[in-house]
Amino acid sequence: MSESFADRWARKWEACGFEGAGIEMVTCGSAVLPDSAAPCLSFDRAEKPVALWQVFGLKWTPEDRERLAPVLVIGSDGAGNPICVEAGKVVLFDHEDRFVTRQFVNSSVHCLAECLLAFIGEKNPERFREAARAIDLPALAEGAFWWHAARGVAEETA
Repeated sequence: MSESFADRWARKWEACGFEGAGIEMVTCGSAVLPDSAAPCLSFDRAEKPVALWQVFGLKWTPEDRERLAPVLVIGSDGAGNPICVEAGKVVLFDHEDRFVTRQFVNSSVHCLAECLLAFIGEKNPERFREAARAIDLPALAEGAFWWHAARGVAEETA
């Protein structure tokens, strides 16, 4: 029997020398995610995703509601931008331009979970890139979320 995601997370959490019991896990469809994880992400809506237009108290036009109806919020980044599932893919929307700009994160929530696991405690940007490529190649396309995150690791170690 293969090890669960939560068990693999706990094992890596401990191997990285982090204090405490680790992170609480939440379900997101058939996937499991940590309730929060580096780089500065939280998944407070993962268990009960909500349409993006319902989360933000804006005056939405009917066109915006229609455009964003299939976009479900599962969490956010440290800047308050929503992390969403749209047509099975994970995307990050920019809240400062009324959710027009989207940044690709992962091809699925399962790929997101695995990239989070690969990222935890990683100090070597090339090792992270290699792991992320094996998990979800499009996640490292130029401008994608994990492309930027890998650059951040490289800058921290420089």
